[in-house]
Amino acid sequence: MSLRNVRIHKKILGNGTSSVLVDSTVNEEFLLLQCGGVLTLSKDVGNALRQQYAKISDGYALLGIHRISAYEHYLVLVKSVLSVGQLFNCDLHKITNVQFVPLHGASSQNQTSEQIDARVVEMQKFLSAGIFYFSSSTKQNNYDLTHSLQRRQEKGDRSRSDFRFYWNRTLSYPFERFGVPVDNWLVKIICGSVLVRTIYVGHRTAKVALISRLSCDYVGTRFNVRGINDAGNVANFVETEQLLTFEEKECSFVQVRGSVPLFWEQPGINVGSHTIKLKPLEFSMFAMERHYTYMKQFYGQVLSVNLLGSKRGERSLSVAFQTALNLSKLHSDVRLVSFDYHSEVKQSKESVRRLISEIDFFIEHCNFFSSSSSLQRGVIRTNCLDCLDRTNSVQTLIGMRALITQLKILGVEQFKANIVVRFEEVARDLWQKNGDNCSIIYAGTGALEGKSKLKDASRSLVRTIQNNLMDASKQESIDLLLLGHLFGDNKFDKLSNVLPSSLLKASSYFFEYSNIEGLVEREKEMCSVKSLRVFVGTWNVNGGRNIYNVAFKENHSLDLWLYPLTLLDADALNFDLIAVGFEEIVDLNASNLMKASTTNQRIWRDGLRRTIDRFQHAHFSAVDDKFVVLACEQLVGVCLVLFIRASLLGSVRDLAIGDVKTGMGGATGNKGSVAVRMTFDSTSICFVCSHFAAGQNEVTTRNADFQTTMKKIRFPMGRTISSHDVVFWMGDFNYRISLPGEEVKNAIRQNNFAYLSEHDQLSQQKEAGNVFAEFTEGPLHFAPTYKYDTFSDDYDTSDKCRSPAWTDRVLWMDSNNFVQLIYYGRSELKTSDHRPVFAIFQLNTLKFELQKAEPLLKDAIISLGPPNSTIVCAVSGHPTSFPQRLCNAIFSKIYELGITILVSKLEGRFLHVQLGSGMDALMALSMDGVVLGEDLRLEVSLGFAGCWPDSLVADLEQCLSLVRAEVAQTSTEEDSLGWAALNLNVAEDSDEEGDELLGNGQTNVLDDFSLIDFSDVTPK
Repeated sequence: MSLRNVRIHKKILGNGTSSVLVDSTVNEEFLLLQCGGVLTLSKDVGNALRQQYAKISDGYALLGIHRISAYEHYLVLVKSVLSVGQLFNCDLHKITNVQFVPLHGASSQNQTSEQIDARVVEMQKFLSAGIFYFSSSTKQNNYDLTHSLQRRQEKGDRSRSDFRFYWNRTLSYPFERFGVPVDNWLVKIICGSVLVRTIYVGHRTAKVALISRLSCDYVGTRFNVRGINDAGNVANFVETEQLLTFEEKECSFVQVRGSVPLFWEQPGINVGSHTIKLKPLEFSMFAMERHYTYMKQFYGQVLSVNLLGSKRGERSLSVAFQTALNLSKLHSDVRLVSFDYHSEVKQSKESVRRLISEIDFFIEHCNFFSSSSSLQRGVIRTNCLDCLDRTNSVQTLIGMRALITQLKILGVEQFKANIVVRFEEVARDLWQKNGDNCSIIYAGTGALEGKSKLKDASRSLVRTIQNNLMDASKQESIDLLLLGHLFGDNKFDKLSNVLPSSLLKASSYFFEYSNIEGLVEREKEMCSVKSLRVFVGTWNVNGGRNIYNVAFKENHSLDLWLYPLTLLDADALNFDLIAVGFEEIVDLNASNLMKASTTNQRIWRDGLRRTIDRFQHAHFSAVDDKFVVLACEQLVGVCLVLFIRASLLGSVRDLAIGDVKTGMGGATGNKGSVAVRMTFDSTSICFVCSHFAAGQNEVTTRNADFQTTMKKIRFPMGRTISSHDVVFWMGDFNYRISLPGEEVKNAIRQNNFAYLSEHDQLSQQKEAGNVFAEFTEGPLHFAPTYKYDTFSDDYDTSDKCRSPAWTDRVLWMDSNNFVQLIYYGRSELKTSDHRPVFAIFQLNTLKFELQKAEPLLKDAIISLGPPNSTIVCAVSGHPTSFPQRLCNAIFSKIYELGITILVSKLEGRFLHVQLGSGMDALMALSMDGVVLGEDLRLEVSLGFAGCWPDSLVADLEQCLSLVRAEVAQTSTEEDSLGWAALNLNVAEDSDEEGDELLGNGQTNVLDDFSLIDFSDVTPK
């Protein structure tokens, strides 16, 4: 691309807003961007208008409009590129620099670096990192890089792009909304690697291309995004296509890589040791089933090559992967080939070739795509831990093996002797560069090659620095690029909880603010209600010193806390969700502040699990009543454990964990909070466990701990604690009673809890709006829970003689009246200086129902008006041109209706006006027939081609067909995962302290969740 095709012109309007005019050498029209609107102008009008604008920039292509907020919009311009070659008469380019041109205020030339949003700077860096590519052509049939050669032929040149690899799709939404042809103005970019080489075979020309496409469905940096998400998308999923052309013939071979398709993570980012944490295998099964279903839909048969090692950390993940596939009924045809790469290569580098020999049958069986004869009917899926260095090595060998067959298909050898050697040299070089490019995206450095220890050590050090210091900002850039103004938006998050992801992704319609608001208002009409019984408990266990008295002695059984049968019958205690928070689960000493032991965590968790199992077995013998650990997270002394009924796992998605230290101003974790969030069907739920600052008079510090927790705990996609439908907050908040100790004790003896609650610091601070302002707490009809002498009913008799207080509390926030309190009280376990507290709730959750939603969606979409929110005005008696002098009168009429005008244009006898929303356009129809000052009648219609309601409903129907297929598939997956048939046994966990014996540089595993007994598992 030798010419800068795009020129940007700008002027500031009288009200201070920007008006941007864009012209392109490859377009016969101009673009006008103003106040969020997008219009095309004829060449004549554009040229005349350009005289009023100043040129501010130029570039090679447009990526679209990035909306960071409702009012902060940027036009994204490609400023510089590098040519990487040609394919199919199209130029292929690597983006090396982009510019974000602001559309919302003063000229970008007048902005200093301090005035530019830091997030914009980071996104510019990300898009300019040399990892994005696009194609261009002067002809209409431009090569869409999001498609493989086979998909392009199967779907046709003009089929819509593969959204999995279309990274700037959300940037195209404003163009789609206003009916501006996307293909005429924007290029479509992929993230990954595009490498092309030309080889001359005599006087004939051949090309070898290696194209890697990173999926944007579940994407992020190395330690922020791992494993799989609920939709079945895996981290670091890359489709790599080895493409050869020779004369008029083409041949390609596709293989993929992707993270192990289970729920797992590596939360600790340390030098040389990264702990692996596994979530329940039961929880992973749904997502893994979806992953392989999608894989088959896109690629046909699947062969999985697993390169994880046999050492402790990777082995647990590898065996869990093998177990999950063995348990799958839907995907029993997926073969898993496990190959301990590090161990095998240490013995002999030739062992990798034996792996290729083992999978050679599949390469031939799945075939190759050839433009003249065949389709590829399967794919090899390769993974290691990061899907980087080991995966690069094996995929290279698979690619080299495939190259031989591709050359035979194209018949290259017959034209020149020994030409195969030249192709192999080129292909090997491309694969090495491809590995580096893929590694840079995910880990920040090139691949480790194993050839130079010094070079590999240097790259490992750079990776460590990258992971610790830079990944957070890079992750935010990725999320903002893909979601834009909807990143962290509460209403969009609520809509995404209700509507299936396949529906949201199918149309840009659901990404417009006005449409989102209208649909969220009707969320309850589209859902059915499911009731859950929820237990929420908190207990400061005083370092867990007397743990065995609680967990294993009948006279101090946890049953008394979890299942108070003296208060409620067994049916009322038949919980669906159990959330238990512990404080001071370990001693808050210096060694635990540096690295807290998880031994007590596992003992308490297993004690809870045995208590739950014992109660279920005694009162409800059905197998479906089995409970599994949904989450178990510890921050020094604070620990939060969630149990869920296994039969409800299919309703849980978007599980995430957050924590924050609040001790010593956030420097230490002796005080802090742990939070777990989830979406249950269509209702978002958050559980928080906290331990706030101690001290009779430290009210201000405790308030600050609350505010810090609210502010600093962040979940993926910008979610916060307060953005959830329901929040349950438990813990030792340490708020005291502002009365002398003896006066408090006298009131307790008289059961005068109402008097004490008047002087309770938390109640006072809550009423003043300083903490928990939007939360509710049950009545304090029980005695203060702190501070007791251990194994006694006596309050503190030590020299300090602390005054009794309700330090341990459970509160909840519920904006939709989903929660009903059943019971709030305390238990009489005496092994700590605190008494445990618990609350039992009835929780009503929403569940999207397609049958209910279909007519409502259609009705809602029609009531929201045309998506382009445009009206077209004409004046009677003026059949050829619109009288410009009447424009201001029409604009005044529109403003009188309280409607915002974005942008307008004159075109022949029509005035086109873009308004703020489709509902505004419907409202503006009331001006039809209005008589203007010159006895001229105004004619107003909607500027939407064809019958807009029918067109919208037809589009919606197409989207709903995808949802029906997804619902049917989900039902099939749930049926195939009968929990009674799985019979997953829980294995005992090993102590974390033994991890240190494994040595530096080794990946360890923390079995913080329920694990499967792998002893009976045999490979397929």
